[in-house]
This record gives sequence, structure tokens and C-alpha cells, in this order.
Amino acid sequence: MLRASGLRKTYRTAAGDVHALRSFEHAFAPGQVTAVLGPSGSGKSTLLNLLAGFDVPSAGEVWLGDVAVHDLPERERAGLRLRSFGFVFQSYNLVTVFSALQNVALPLGLAGVPRRERDDRARATLERVGMLHRAHHLPHKLSGGERQRVALARALANDPAVVFADEPTGSLDSSTGALVLAALEHVAVDGRTVVLVTHDAALAGRADARLRLRDGRLESVEHGITRRSHDGAIERASERDPADADELVVGSA
Repeated sequence: MLRASGLRKTYRTAAGDVHALRSFEHAFAPGQVTAVLGPSGSGKSTLLNLLAGFDVPSAGEVWLGDVAVHDLPERERAGLRLRSFGFVFQSYNLVTVFSALQNVALPLGLAGVPRRERDDRARATLERVGMLHRAHHLPHKLSGGERQRVALARALANDPAVVFADEPTGSLDSSTGALVLAALEHVAVDGRTVVLVTHDAALAGRADARLRLRDGRLESVEHGITRRSHDGAIERASERDPADADELVVGSA
């Protein structure tokens, strides 16, 4: 399980200290999509960078199972990201001169997977997101939704425990964005942890849990209750965590 305890990030500037994140505490459950919401400057990007090991906290801890991510040197954090984390970005970040198949195979090559095996695994992952028929197309030949599904396949290539999605539908229309979110939901159903950073409240409403940040503080936690209706469709209702914001945030910087 991915969890954060007492997480803080403070930047020292000539004008004074900037408290980007203050005493953040949360355990991100496997098998769930957790949405992180908040206005610009609320600490969403800072939180993602700390959870993924791109940056180190000023105080507090980040754990993936029994691995202390916050204590790892950068080289080991990079290895952890390659093996255990997958990333989906708003701008796709596909290599423009690589085909869809080559983009998905790229992290497998970095992990040392032999050529034939990585091509087989890349094809299987593309098939899973419905993009095998576009395997040999370059990114500029794909629609926005198709590029994002290739990016999701690349994120899943090394079978990560956690998938981070940073505004993955920000460049897409609502119907295409819904398809990408559905794909992320399937990723979670497989037992992975999905952390979704978004400004879109409607999109976040489909998540299993919602964390609302403001001014670097965890303001509230809401949980989605999943149930099946009589016709078999999945429905969700929202339930706010009984703890209020003051109880959720321990102390301040």
C-alpha cells in the first residue's frame, strides 16, 4: 500500500518560506481510484511529486509497502519508479518518432526485458486498452484519446503497483475523457492503486475516494460507496469522511 505520514514540503525563497504541503496524511488503498482535487496552488502537483519520489519531503514519510521512499537516494528512487510506478500525463509525453508499440515497449527495455518478450508484452498491453490495431502508428497519426490510451498502456507495461494520472483528460473532450477514466477504473479493479490528479469535479465524482486540498492542507476526504443496482449497473454514492478538516490535518507549518 502507498501511504504518506506527516508529509510536508517547504520551499525557501528570498521573500520567505512557501509551505506547499502541510502535514498530509493518507493511505491510498489498492483496487481503488483516488482523486486529488483542489485549485491551482493547492499542493496537488507537490503531493504527486513526493508520492512518486520525484522530490523529497521537508518532513514526513512516504511508504510503498515496507519501502521507505523518502529515504531512498535518487538512483534507487528512479529504479523504484521504473519498477513499481506508472505515469499518465495530460500531454501524453509519447516519443514522437516511435510507434505506439515502441512507446509501450520503451520502459520494458529500460528495465532490461529481452526484445522478444518486451514486444510480446507491449502488444498484450496495447490489446488490453483497445489499441493493438494502431500498434504501428506514430503518435501524430492518433487522436487525443488514442494517444492517451497508448500512454496508459506504457504506464502499465512494467506491471506497476501504483499508477499516477496527472490531469489525464485535460486535453480531451468529455466523451473521450470518460473512456480514459473507464480504462483507469479497470486498472484499479485489477488491484492496483490509481492516484488521479484533476480539476474536474465531475470526473473525480466517479472515483472511489476524493481528497480535497487547499493551501497545502488536506481539507476533506470523501469516499465513494460502490453498489450494484437491480439491472447490474454499478452505482456510487458519496460519503464524506466523518472527520472534519481540522481532524484530518495534524498541525500546520
